[in-house]
Amino acid sequence: MIADKSLHILTVEDNPDTQTLLRYMLKPYFTLVFSFHVDEALALAEQHAFGLFLLDINLGEQRTGIDLLQLLRQKPGYENTPALAITAYAMPGDRDRFIMAGFDGYISKPFTRRELLETIEIALEKKKSKGTKAAAAGKKNSKPSPAKKSSKQNV
Repeated sequence: MIADKSLHILTVEDNPDTQTLLRYMLKPYFTLVFSFHVDEALALAEQHAFGLFLLDINLGEQRTGIDLLQLLRQKPGYENTPALAITAYAMPGDRDRFIMAGFDGYISKPFTRRELLETIEIALEKKKSKGTKAAAAGKKNSKPSPAKKSSKQNV
């Protein structure tokens, strides 16, 4: 299990009881910042550096957690931040729909602390392995190329 108090998690959930539950389940392991609304979450994303997003899908307003994720992904530095959908949607196909919408993981309500922590750990490990592969690919592709002879001189 990953426990990292330096990891800041933006949690967007419109239900105060679910926020309380998430605080109880995750506060011993991570630093949490909570928001009830899309606009508030976007403002918080400008003020803090988050390493993970936990987004409810049905936020009780016109915009959804899917809409919020799309807006967060447009912000510099958040293009690849792991995002988990936390939702009561649990019908066949819902998981795939959220993954196709850009989420890195999905957890349906109700959930246990263990399920939540495992889902977070998987999302963080995926990001870590993607970053390692990208760095390795970058090193592989960044070999200096032999200098080409040119009649032009750099001045």
